[in-house]
Amino acid sequence: MPQRLLIRLVDAEYAITRFTIGSAIPEWLPGPGFWTVSSSREEMTLVCRAARVPSSVQSSLGWRCLRIEQHFSFDVPGVLASVLDPLTTAGVGIFANSTFSTDYVFVAGSDLEKALQALKEYGHEITT
Repeated sequence: MPQRLLIRLVDAEYAITRFTIGSAIPEWLPGPGFWTVSSSREEMTLVCRAARVPSSVQSSLGWRCLRIEQHFSFDVPGVLASVLDPLTTAGVGIFANSTFSTDYVFVAGSDLEKALQALKEYGHEITT
C-alpha cells in the first residue's frame, strides 16, 4: 500500500441520482467531469456534475469529488482503504466509485473541510 497519495479535490459539485431499473440513460448525463452509471437488480444510479441534473430527478445534491491521482495495478492492496479509513475515523460518510485506472470518493459538501483535514493528517497530499 502506498504511504502517501496525491488526492485532487475536483472543482465541481456532484449529484447522485436514482432511477428505476430499465430507465433510459438520460441525454443530460454525459458531459465534462466524472460521470458514471451503475445498475443493480434494485435500481440504476447515476453520478455527474449537479448542474446537469434536472430538479425533477430524485437526487442527493451537494457532493464533492476527491480523485486519487496515482494509478495502481489491481493487485496493490489498500489503496482505497487508505482514503476511506481516515474518513471513517473522522465520521465522514462517503460514496465511492472506481474506474479501471483510479478511484473517486464523494463526500457531502458539509463534511468537506473535515474530510480534507483527516486525509492530510493521515499523510495524504491534497491538490486542486
